[in-house]
Amino acid sequence: MEIIPPKIDYEGAWDSYAQQWQKTNSELAHLGDEWIGKAAGAANSLAEYEALIEQQFIAPYIKPEHTVLEIGIGGGKTGSLLLKYCDRLICADISSQMLQAARSRLGDDRVSYVKLNGLTLDGIAPESADVCFCYDTMVHVEPVDIFNYLTRIPKLLRGDRICVFHHGNILSELGWHKFASEWDKNLLGSRDGTAFSVMTDTIMEKFLNHLNYEIILKNTSSVPRDCVWICKAPSY
Repeated sequence: MEIIPPKIDYEGAWDSYAQQWQKTNSELAHLGDEWIGKAAGAANSLAEYEALIEQQFIAPYIKPEHTVLEIGIGGGKTGSLLLKYCDRLICADISSQMLQAARSRLGDDRVSYVKLNGLTLDGIAPESADVCFCYDTMVHVEPVDIFNYLTRIPKLLRGDRICVFHHGNILSELGWHKFASEWDKNLLGSRDGTAFSVMTDTIMEKFLNHLNYEIILKNTSSVPRDCVWICKAPSY
């Protein structure tokens, strides 16, 4: 009998999350507003967290002429911030339910939407974006899947080729606390797609250097549980 190995169902998990969100967060304006960065040690309110993201990771790097590709658009929280600075936004996500939520928030003016399959980025045209922004997404993605995306991003970029990558870091105090609180729920290679991955800043640095990304900034203080990188993708 063929043994089928466990598979992380990112798509099904986030579709389900989006469908359940309205029942549990009806007091919030938008899907994603429940993530305020408190557990990551970054902020104590939605406004404070959005201000941190905007001031530290968007405003210094996004130019008015930029087209930004956001991988893992979710409900469009960071997308709404990006649109204040960029010319166009490409919203990509593995979850059709999340894309629907983002569209409801962001509309179609200066915005396009791409459904991903989790393995490739083929729905995005080569050299179609100046910036790749991936925030509050890689915290849920396994290291090997992060590496896969990193191999595919460069061919999609042009111009400044700036990348903003945010991921979890279990070597931090808060990151280790998160890992220790849920490791026993994710055994034998099986876990829910919304769980946190076992990722570190050291692994990400190895990935980026191996793939010839130019590291501009490594930030482990603004979001103490995690790590945020500003880098430049290699020419394809």
